[in-house]
Amino acid sequence: MTEPLPGRRYNDKEVARIIKQASELQQSDAPGESASGLSLAELEQIAREAGIDPAMVRRAAVDLDAQVSVGRPSRFLGAPSSLALDRTIDGEISPDEYEVIIREIQRAHGEMGTASTLGRTLQWTSHSVGRRNASNRTVQVIVAPRHGRTAIHVEERLAPLASGIFGGLLVGVGAWITLPVAMAAASAIGASGGAMSSAAGAVGAGAGFLAGAYLLARSLYGRIVSKRGVKLQALMSRLVEYVAANAVRTPKD
Repeated sequence: MTEPLPGRRYNDKEVARIIKQASELQQSDAPGESASGLSLAELEQIAREAGIDPAMVRRAAVDLDAQVSVGRPSRFLGAPSSLALDRTIDGEISPDEYEVIIREIQRAHGEMGTASTLGRTLQWTSHSVGRRNASNRTVQVIVAPRHGRTAIHVEERLAPLASGIFGGLLVGVGAWITLPVAMAAASAIGASGGAMSSAAGAVGAGAGFLAGAYLLARSLYGRIVSKRGVKLQALMSRLVEYVAANAVRTPKD
């Protein structure tokens, strides 16, 4: 086996690649042994030795466990009609921490909302509910501590967004092309074949404009849904970090 170059120094990306490849080689050399894995503390220690901020490791671990669940995309919309994330943290967060959690939600979300409690369960809902504006968001956060754990659910319903984008574009384009098409069709009644052909062309052009508006709406909706998924991920990461740091854990026997 060729030896590494003496005195060679490795940057952060090279360190990460070496550790990853060494782990894969170890697993391939011992296929009969079950991998025990590494704890978060061990990962943080490795990162610290590699010059990587351990806080970034914790954030990456949170993001790994808190993936966005998008469900099946709508055939018409071209993207899901809702986004949802779920995480469960060891330990129960105290209701005394809810005021801080609400501030964290509103700071991350960027909008005010309404908070309520049912028993020890906190529910926060954005004020965008019921507004007919595609820029508004309908987000709900539920924090439920019970049985020694705290469940966090973050969900956004995208129906208002879809209605604003598709309704706005299709209705607007439809209204814009209706009058010319109607005029062309009216002039074709009882007219010559050339006029009929002109009317048919106007109808075809109108249909083409509508199809283009629909495809534009699908593209715009998909991009916005993707961006909102990233924002929900950031919100969940923030909540998980706070709950994990402040939850009360029951000592194990």
